[in-house]
Amino acid sequence: MRISVMSAAVCCALFSPSYVFADGQSVEQRLAQLEQRLSMAEQRTAEAEKRAVKAEEQVATLSQQAQATDKKVETVSQKQQKNALADGFEFNAYARSGLLINNHGKGGRGGPGVSPASSLNGDAHVGRLGNEEDNYIELSFGKRMTFDDGSWAHFKTMIADGATNPDPWVQDNDSHHINVRQMYVEMGNFPEFSGPVQNAYLWAGKRFDRDNFDIHFTDSDIMFLGGTGAGIYDVQWTNNLKGDYSLYGRNFGDLGSSHYEDNDIQNLMLTANHFYGNWQLMLTGMTAQGNDELKDNTSTTGSYALRSDNIAQNGYYAMLAYHDKQQFYGLTKGVSETALQFGGGLGAEARQPGSDGDLTDNAISLRFASYGILPVAKNWEIAPSVIAQHSEDRYRDGDRYDWASFNVRASQALSPHFALLYEASWQYMDLDPNGRTYRSDGEVNQYQAVKGDFYKLTFAPTFKVGNVFDIKARPEIRLFATWMNWDKELDRYAINDDFGSKGFTAGGTWNFGVQTEIWF
Repeated sequence: MRISVMSAAVCCALFSPSYVFADGQSVEQRLAQLEQRLSMAEQRTAEAEKRAVKAEEQVATLSQQAQATDKKVETVSQKQQKNALADGFEFNAYARSGLLINNHGKGGRGGPGVSPASSLNGDAHVGRLGNEEDNYIELSFGKRMTFDDGSWAHFKTMIADGATNPDPWVQDNDSHHINVRQMYVEMGNFPEFSGPVQNAYLWAGKRFDRDNFDIHFTDSDIMFLGGTGAGIYDVQWTNNLKGDYSLYGRNFGDLGSSHYEDNDIQNLMLTANHFYGNWQLMLTGMTAQGNDELKDNTSTTGSYALRSDNIAQNGYYAMLAYHDKQQFYGLTKGVSETALQFGGGLGAEARQPGSDGDLTDNAISLRFASYGILPVAKNWEIAPSVIAQHSEDRYRDGDRYDWASFNVRASQALSPHFALLYEASWQYMDLDPNGRTYRSDGEVNQYQAVKGDFYKLTFAPTFKVGNVFDIKARPEIRLFATWMNWDKELDRYAINDDFGSKGFTAGGTWNFGVQTEIWF
């Protein structure tokens, strides 16, 4: 009881407004200080809560960034693995396929080499638009490799197949098989090389020469050199003069389709190509030892023609060419390429030097080829071309073959994916085989001397993707109508060629069809 009375007295004294502590402060002052400290504590607590929330947000952000980084690292790793597999891999292709129907509803005849002049180892081609019945494909695969010392290697192979049969499956293996048209290796950037060969590179294998060029619109090579061998490219003699040098060996006939299979006789061709600015000078010497010893009269080019008695086993060839990828014959913006070619003996085959083993010792040929691409207006391009050749003593002493082919392809773009194509061809022929003979149905016949003209007109509505204003852009899908005619005299040239065959005689014929073409 005494303690309770004393506690009550103390409390009354402490909370009495008049009570004063030992330090001189009143109760009111002490309460005010306590309230101030509580307020500050609350403020610090609020700030601590804000910092905690902010820390949580930063932790969440860092977690998201870490996850994104992990995903990015994983994606980069996947890409690196994918690139490691595809690094340096190359794939290119060319293909055409179409249906050709004549005005009688039957399979149409045609082809760029349809005329009698084209029997001269495929030299004299006409326009190919609306004039192809074959299915042809080239698939090229390659691999580029670079090594630690900076040297590099490039492997390339090409497989090809072609057929005129429109069936979905062709089983005639005697005439239909896949060809390995190219298979070679290039290598360069050798530290050991210096001087003119410092930036040169070597190659060996089976290939088309890098310096070949053609007229696409007639499917005619201006220059086609090829076979199996070796060479060195890009020898830099001066700032403006460089050279390419090669040795090729090949049998006669077109690559992949040579009728002549005797590997004991090969045409060996040593070629020097020199370039000075836009100019090119090509010189080739060739020899085919034993070619003149074949006595069975078998043609080396796959034709039915019989060989003469003075077959060549040596030859020479020269070409002077001018390439301008910027101008149309120096007149305006465009493209133009021109070549003047001369050959003798085995070199008298000007389109594919070294491919015709039936040429005589005295054979000579003079050939001129040129084409250009000219943008005429906003939506028009025109591509004219000409090839003309004179040859004499070609397959028989005293023979003479003169011909000239003119072709014009025009493209009119009507929309981003649609164009109208037009093509006109004219070919003049004056052919005098001078008694050259061939076999047909077991009998020996003579080629007839003929003179005359061939004409072709084609109209082709065309769908395409890419640059519709580029006359050489592909792929394309074309519908076409083609009219062809020729002088009746040309039907007499040979009984086993197209002209004069059943349903394909002078007087005019129509072909209709559809074709696709692509390259990349």
